[in-house]
This record gives sequence, structure tokens and C-alpha cells, in this order.
Amino acid sequence: MTRHGLSRTLQALNAEWASLGHTPLPTPWLFAHDGFGAGDTLGDVLRRVREQPDAALLALLTLHRDGDAVAARAIIQAMVPKMVLMAGRDARATFDDYLAALWLRVATYPVERRPRAVAANLALDALKTVTAGRRASRWAALPAHRGDPLDDAVPVLAAGVRLGIIDLRTQRTLEAVYVERRTSAAAARVLGTSADAVRWRCSKGIRALRAAKGELWLELAG
Repeated sequence: MTRHGLSRTLQALNAEWASLGHTPLPTPWLFAHDGFGAGDTLGDVLRRVREQPDAALLALLTLHRDGDAVAARAIIQAMVPKMVLMAGRDARATFDDYLAALWLRVATYPVERRPRAVAANLALDALKTVTAGRRASRWAALPAHRGDPLDDAVPVLAAGVRLGIIDLRTQRTLEAVYVERRTSAAAARVLGTSADAVRWRCSKGIRALRAAKGELWLELAG
């Protein structure tokens, strides 16, 4: 993990969050968690997460599941220090690898089934995703090994378009974030859209692909 790459990604994330920091909390957030006050801004959210981690994170995860992309962004920012530490201890993966894995786990976190130790669960899930990706890469280097056809994002996204699960714009957005390892802000610049739109499209696309996993597997394995 190069310090240059880590610094560049962190700078982009922190700059984006700083630009959002003075925004008043959206009204639905005030009903999602008692700890979110009417006078709070997005910049206050990280403090609320530190004070009541499970309650605040569950509220944000629920808001994100209901389509609020900024809620996911708040979770990511709250988890950034942990991802930095984990990447710093991993000689074979970068901060960007952990960040991409965390985005995926935030998008798919089972709120009702895992309501406790949410931050620890997200961190462990991100680690499992990074480790699984590393195993998949090793298997992919062996020509005789077929492996799980859902391990490789590029053909999965192409199959998703063929089957009508996602559209071409969603495919390109997911490629920019999960294949090219761009931050939401960097992907937005390439795609000519906003970072919020990138996060929303990624979240919606991932949910659609996961819901159709069996169909995708058959398409790719056939």
C-alpha cells in the first residue's frame, strides 16, 4: 500500500465530506434515530456514531436501504479510520481495496439480523471480502480452474446487462467503482454525474445483482 495512493484517496474522501459537513440533516434522519437532533448537520453525524455506535449506524443503514445515498456516505466516513488501520496492516491489499469492500458491505448489511456490534461487523465483513477477492485472483491465474463465475465482476456486470437486471449506465458506474477502484467523487467526474448519483446507482445495482445471483450464475456457467 503506497502512502501516495492512500493519501490521494483519503484527500478525496475528506474533501467531499468537508463539502457536505455544514448541510442540515435531512428530515427523515430526525425520525430515524433519537440521537440526531434538529440542529445537527452532517458534520455532527460522526460524533453521534461515536456516542451511540449501534443505534446511529443502524439508523443510517436503514436510511440507506430506503434509498438515501448520503446515509451510506456517512457510514463510510465513520469507518474510514478503521479501514486505514486495516489496510496499513495488510501488505497485499490497499486502502482502496478495503474501501470498495466496505461500500459493498454497507449496501448489503442485514440490519434486522445483525443489530449489535455493527461497526465491528462491517469491518470484519470488509476484511472477508478483500480476502475472498485475493483468493479469487489466485484461482483465476490457473487456466484449468473454473471457480465460481460470480467471482469476476466484469463478466457478472455484462451478464447483468444481457439479462436486463441492470442497464448500461449502471454497468459503467459499477465498473468505475468496483473494477477501476475509483472513489465516488472520482467516478462522478469520469461519468459526468454527481457523487451521490454514483453511490445511489451502485447501491441499487448491487442489490439487483445479488437478488438475481442464481440467474447470473446459470448464465455465466452455461
